[in-house]
Amino acid sequence: MTRGNVFQFRAGKSVFHRLDPMSKLIWLLGVSLLAFGAYIAWIQIVISFVILATALFLARLSPAEILKGTWPFIAACSSFFVIQSVTLPGSTIAFRVFSISIYAESADYALASSLRIYTIILSSMVFVRTTDPRDLAIALVTQAHIPYRIAYAFFIALRIVPTIEEEIKIIRAAHAVRGVARQRSITGRIGEMQRYVIPLLVGSLRRASMMVMSMEGRAFGAYPQRVFVDAPRMRASGLVISISTIVAVVAWYSALGLGYVHPIYVFAPA
Repeated sequence: MTRGNVFQFRAGKSVFHRLDPMSKLIWLLGVSLLAFGAYIAWIQIVISFVILATALFLARLSPAEILKGTWPFIAACSSFFVIQSVTLPGSTIAFRVFSISIYAESADYALASSLRIYTIILSSMVFVRTTDPRDLAIALVTQAHIPYRIAYAFFIALRIVPTIEEEIKIIRAAHAVRGVARQRSITGRIGEMQRYVIPLLVGSLRRASMMVMSMEGRAFGAYPQRVFVDAPRMRASGLVISISTIVAVVAWYSALGLGYVHPIYVFAPA
């Protein structure tokens, strides 16, 4: 399995696969809001572990899939943590590395920020892997009452990204057949991507033209409303997850606004 096809829908029988798209979208937005609102490292660690457990047990993603799909973000978040820990100021010295003082406050903030980024990436991966783009578009129309033209734009965007990734693999295989070796250096990778631009552009224009003709042939946009044969509905499990997520977000931001969170911050000033 490659890193590219991890971030696309795959049918399954997990708890999250059985949820309706709107419940998962509310969960994703709620997790993002909680991650952005948590600036304390140990709270961000709790959120990250909850999302990781959700990916492993509720979405049935294997550790190998998670690692292969998110290792670039793990590397980026780790680099961000190191840079922020070294450069940010503080008052409590935790330890020294080569005469460089690492402050507890800066390390706490850097860890919370790094985990925030990874939590959002991992929750997005869970959402994309367990949500059929077609069902999401229909749910946006029937449940969120978004105009179907806008909903289908999301549908096309989610469907076209994996297609472009597959086209890159085909182009790379065609280059290999013709004796063009892959470059491992950064400059070689840049030159390699330049060779992909024209084939991808031509393929995208051809696909867009075919899509336009297909939509015109089916009178897309001729009527203000569309009728769907099988529209997803929010069941009891989805209702519980949605309400729990909303309650958690409201409670957390209420605690922030009322000042109850600041006293539990380990490095809060006296």
